[in-house]
Amino acid sequence: MRILIYTGKGGVGKTSIAAATAVRIAQEGKKVLIMSTDQAHSLGDSLCAELDTEAREIFPGLDAVEIDPAMESRRAWGTLQEYLRQLIAQKANGGIEADEVLLFPGLEELCSLIRILEVYEEGLYDVLIVDCAPTGETLSLLRYPEQLSVLADRLLPMVRGFTSVLGGLISRRTTVPKPRDLVFAEFDALVKRLNALQKILRDREVTSMRIVTTPERIVLQEARRSFTWICEYDFGVDAVCINKIYPEEAMKGCFDGWNRMQAENLQLAAESFPGRRHFSLLLQPEEIRGVELLAEAARQLYKEEDPSRIFCREEAFRLTYDTDTGIRQMIISLPYADEKEIRAEKEGDDLILYVRNEVRRLRLPDLLCRRELTEYRFGQGELTLSFGYGYHK
Repeated sequence: MRILIYTGKGGVGKTSIAAATAVRIAQEGKKVLIMSTDQAHSLGDSLCAELDTEAREIFPGLDAVEIDPAMESRRAWGTLQEYLRQLIAQKANGGIEADEVLLFPGLEELCSLIRILEVYEEGLYDVLIVDCAPTGETLSLLRYPEQLSVLADRLLPMVRGFTSVLGGLISRRTTVPKPRDLVFAEFDALVKRLNALQKILRDREVTSMRIVTTPERIVLQEARRSFTWICEYDFGVDAVCINKIYPEEAMKGCFDGWNRMQAENLQLAAESFPGRRHFSLLLQPEEIRGVELLAEAARQLYKEEDPSRIFCREEAFRLTYDTDTGIRQMIISLPYADEKEIRAEKEGDDLILYVRNEVRRLRLPDLLCRRELTEYRFGQGELTLSFGYGYHK
């Protein structure tokens, strides 16, 4: 089974690109489910269909579903949620709305992603396409399982042992209810499910993340930062889709300046996602709604390519840290390069690589933005760049 996750800044046409991809793959004979985890839920509008929390057939081969984060949250940790609600009610004497207090930022959306794991384990589809929340929100969710694991591995056993010894006494003295074993078991199960999900999302043979952007500088800069962040946490991006490109004939005359800016931004995009497949879609003459228009958009976007295949398996970079020297290193694989053909320099928050006649421009991780590129060396097909507090050698 393949999982394709489409993410991008709000307004770039992420849902349309994801829906067009789903239509294309289903029409080629595969069984496809497209799932929206974005609370804005515009997938139904794009497909011209009424969708809810259960999969609905759009046409033979394509099903669609819009996830309700609140419902998924209750399924995932409803018992723990109810215990905390009782605890808050006891301590606040009814003066606080417990439901509002229990709205942990991002947790509901994270629980909705567990549906990805369920669909994967059921194995009823060849391809699952996920129309994700806007980039910043999605990136936060991808980190959540690691944070919850720390809580489950370190804090929860201590709390469980404490309550097993003193919980009854505290309950009698303070009227605070003693947590049942089911509360801990549910949280344990939630963390295990999220870790299993994260393992699948990091498997490049299964999951590919795809960034949707437009050729506007502000939008493109966010896409570049998102690409770096996703790669830094070892999720695989295999393609970038550039949407809403203005046709040249529409930019003539008084729009020549816009035409030049768009050309510059498209060049920046070409340099900014090394090794990833680039797909481009012109601004369409009408809104992309309904199966026919989505299929036509997919034809223009992918041409003869199969959107379900893996376009890139390689990691963009990896980071290391020397505790003795305080030097941070970025290691980039360049298996077919020659040392004499490589030059690297830092420009603001960007790393610029010149490899043969190719220019690569990578937005640096935040850890490296305030450091200087002090040296770089090439060996065994890898370029190692050192960042410290000094000058370039």
